[in-house]
Amino acid sequence: MPVPRLLAIMGSGETTATMVPVHRAVLSRFPGRPRVAVLDTPYGFQENADELTARAVEYFRTSLPMAEVDVASLRSPREPAAVRERALEVLRHADVVFSGPGSPSYALRVWSGTPVPAILAGKLAGGGALTLASAASITLGRFALPVYEVYKVGEDPSWREGLDILGTRGIPIAVVPHWNNAEGGTHDTSRCWLGARRFEALAGRLPPGVGVLGIDEHTAAVLDFAAGTLEVAGKGTATLRRSGEALLLGPGDTVSLERLAGTPGPLPGTAPAPPPTVAGFEAALASALESGDTAAALDAILSLEDAHQGWDPAAAAAAHVALRAMATRFAAAVTGLGLDAAARAGAVEALLGVRARARDEGRWADADAIRRALELLAVEVRDTPGGTIWEALPS
Repeated sequence: MPVPRLLAIMGSGETTATMVPVHRAVLSRFPGRPRVAVLDTPYGFQENADELTARAVEYFRTSLPMAEVDVASLRSPREPAAVRERALEVLRHADVVFSGPGSPSYALRVWSGTPVPAILAGKLAGGGALTLASAASITLGRFALPVYEVYKVGEDPSWREGLDILGTRGIPIAVVPHWNNAEGGTHDTSRCWLGARRFEALAGRLPPGVGVLGIDEHTAAVLDFAAGTLEVAGKGTATLRRSGEALLLGPGDTVSLERLAGTPGPLPGTAPAPPPTVAGFEAALASALESGDTAAALDAILSLEDAHQGWDPAAAAAAHVALRAMATRFAAAVTGLGLDAAARAGAVEALLGVRARARDEGRWADADAIRRALELLAVEVRDTPGGTIWEALPS
């Protein structure tokens, strides 16, 4: 029986009931009781690292008792030699290496210059499996997203060098978990908390030929290097993007690893993304308002504001007319939703940003229309020498 060579990339939910079938499918490929190594590096800096490790071990012991579980504890680059060597031995002898949440930047800092990348790559080349989720999955690609630094610290969006374990298998790609994250409420936190607009700018900086594999939460992309396939499992979708083309894969869908690697020829069933249109943004707003998704509705307005820059004069003029109408429609629609203070503040600040840009460009009709839309949200806007200020009007 050939030794499996598997990589399960999980967007999130790696220790939930949703992902048990994925773990079980990986473990069932090994004879007897496969050995699982829990690699704790990505969250090794956290005060609750012991708790997270215990939770992962308990998950395997109770939900996946067919496996033997051990811990490869490598929490710091300053670990004593004996601790480091013990962790490396556990990794070398494991059938499956499991690692998950935390900071991808921290994991890269600890693993770089150690045998860990070679051990992980060796599982895919000579036999074994990796099940990497969330932060750990980001390290797999040629480039890695420094999520904490951008979303929490405020660094400009950028790429960092990843371990490029997928590159050793001929797949030049960046892995982005939490692709459909929606925790932001009034702001877009998809694309691993960057938001679609910021991520699009960042994706444009990837070198030619380097793709993006985005994986929704509670979803897995299982790469079988012996069979040459990628299959999607779980609740959501996986998105493969390269050179202006996109392929959306749902649960049960399969694609060849040659396509993932970006071999010549179009991806199956795809075509280059059409250029954005005013009608498309208007439709996105209408759909979001119909479903009560204020964050998506705001995103439609903000995306139109960004996208129309550089359009020809006639198209830009049409965009300005649509922008005014969309802002008014948004404000009128959400007035009766009873937004809490934080949600209303987020909406107001977003619309004020659009208004400020319109004023800077001398688009006074747009600025006045947005000001009138804000009045529907019971907000008074005042332009002062020190800048624009606003306050909620008494109800």
